[in-house]
Amino acid sequence: MVNKELALFVRSLMPEGKGRGDPDRPVSMWNELDRLRGYPEKTTVVIFRTRGCSWYKFSSCSMCGYFNDTQDVTEENLYHQIDHVASTMNSDVLKVFTSGSFLDPMEIPDGVRSYFYERIGQKISKLLVESRTEYIRPERLEELRKIGIPVRIAIGLESANDYIIENSINKGSSFKKYMDAASAARKYGMEVRTYLLFKPPFISEKAAIADVLDSIRKVRDVTTDVSINPTNIQKNTLVEYLWKNGLYRPPRLYSLAKVLIEGMKIGPEVISYPTGGNKDRGVHNDTFDDRLLDLIVKSSLNQDVAELEQYMESLDLSEFWSMIEEEDRSMVQVDFERMIKQALSAVPEI
Repeated sequence: MVNKELALFVRSLMPEGKGRGDPDRPVSMWNELDRLRGYPEKTTVVIFRTRGCSWYKFSSCSMCGYFNDTQDVTEENLYHQIDHVASTMNSDVLKVFTSGSFLDPMEIPDGVRSYFYERIGQKISKLLVESRTEYIRPERLEELRKIGIPVRIAIGLESANDYIIENSINKGSSFKKYMDAASAARKYGMEVRTYLLFKPPFISEKAAIADVLDSIRKVRDVTTDVSINPTNIQKNTLVEYLWKNGLYRPPRLYSLAKVLIEGMKIGPEVISYPTGGNKDRGVHNDTFDDRLLDLIVKSSLNQDVAELEQYMESLDLSEFWSMIEEEDRSMVQVDFERMIKQALSAVPEI
């Protein structure tokens, strides 16, 4: 399911050149807290430097700028990256990201994945990998099962609404493909983490809230947890193009808090660790609120929204929710504050 005109426009925004970096080292590696075993614990995160997502050959998702880090790496480069991770990681829980899909044999060849399992499999007791739906196939699920440790496969559904997937996110997928892949993963004993995108382009914030909650309802029986990812502004993407022209504003923390509170009531576990929170390019209120951002992360890690609810109830948000209602009735979703700033900057000084 592809909107060809949208896909071609997204493609036109992508740079022709490749990223720069040491091909023998991952793009990035760090430690953070996550709850892959039902409680918060230190987790190592690695982003392998690869040739990129298969979807990049045709287009890209409207919000994804991971193609900016892609390079023409060789299998030998990938072996060295794996060796680096094996020798430096200091946690037995590992999350593996790439610029696309760990299970894509064109991005991570079969031999490289086998080397990864052999080199790192005995060092960890929990693994999370990401993949698009088309690569979650029986032979690769069997590979993962043979490691002998619990594995969670993260799938970017983004929305259970196929119209939004096609005409807003440009995912090149569908809800049915997600359901088939998630069901196959569960059949092989894998856990599933489902990514949902909060406020993709061309829909209002009110509609975005409703879409995420509806999506949680539709996936709760096949997923282990749901990760709500508020849209952030990444370079050379459709979202950045719209944002620069005042036609997109990242979601507000108030709205994310509402989604988290309501989402946990639906189940299963619902988390959100916002990238770029309280920054212009990330989820933020008009007035930055570090307390609210901290409570969102804390509630996600502990799966307890009592303190977050109490904080939200202490605020007078009547004017904010009225503004969200008014925005929803607008024909075009614009960032008025950004447009005003741009207009004022264009006025010549007297």
